[in-house]
Amino acid sequence: MAFLTDQGRAQEKVCLGVSSGSTSVSEATTFDAASLTKPFFARYVLELAAAGDLELEEPLAAQVDFAEFGAAPDPRLRLLTPAMVLSHHTGFPNWRPDGSLLRLDATPGETFGYSGEGFQLLLKALQNRRGAPQVLAELEGLLRRLGMTRSSFVDHPDPDRAVAHDPAGNPLPAVPRVKLGAYGNLDTCLDDYVRFVTSTFWGDAAAAVRESMTRPYSEGREGGRTLGWGWWSRSDGQQVLWQNGDNPGFKHLVLVTPSAGEALVVFTNGDAGLAITDAASAWFRAAGVR
Repeated sequence: MAFLTDQGRAQEKVCLGVSSGSTSVSEATTFDAASLTKPFFARYVLELAAAGDLELEEPLAAQVDFAEFGAAPDPRLRLLTPAMVLSHHTGFPNWRPDGSLLRLDATPGETFGYSGEGFQLLLKALQNRRGAPQVLAELEGLLRRLGMTRSSFVDHPDPDRAVAHDPAGNPLPAVPRVKLGAYGNLDTCLDDYVRFVTSTFWGDAAAAVRESMTRPYSEGREGGRTLGWGWWSRSDGQQVLWQNGDNPGFKHLVLVTPSAGEALVVFTNGDAGLAITDAASAWFRAAGVR
């Protein structure tokens, strides 16, 4: 767990428990980032847009074959844009049932609906346009540029890797990576993800990228979405950005208040970690890091 203040310049990190067996977890222990991958992928997409290599409101239909992606025929698919994907307004479910075609639950752009399928569709469109090897190289290049030297989208042996645990604390088998996943198969560590948060909101990220990640794309009674993050308003009026990570045996949470220069980054390698992330969210909602 890392507490950031003063725009990420002041950092306090607390590491408790074990990564596997009797090995203590550390700031350099690598975790399956789960959906904490999504904000990183969003930054990559937004950098392409800032460089003029992508139009956020351009339909994806010109770049991807929906039938090849396994989507059921639907004329509304032609409405889909990168901005809808990054804000979770594709109309897709999170995941289609095994063996089924992907079907729209709502008209794209109309309502929020969290969707890993949407992120994979955007990834496929970028791979078709730029080439799959180039997209992977660019993602890995962004990791290196941000100093995230222990992070990767590619499997590599790591003796200090966190093992997932079920609610009873029993270790779970590792899930092999079978494809690049924009939705959630980044491997990262606490130190590296802190670098990503600090760089994105108070560091060298382009102004257009930061604006897209903080400007509300949708708004409801208790918050909404930006391009890359969820958001809600704290009791003191500050905008809080959030993203959780939830894979079997891994429960993570990131909360950022850009204007206050504060953030909280929590990684856990057990299903019981949900109690920690829930408590951290309630505490941050009430007071922030002070």
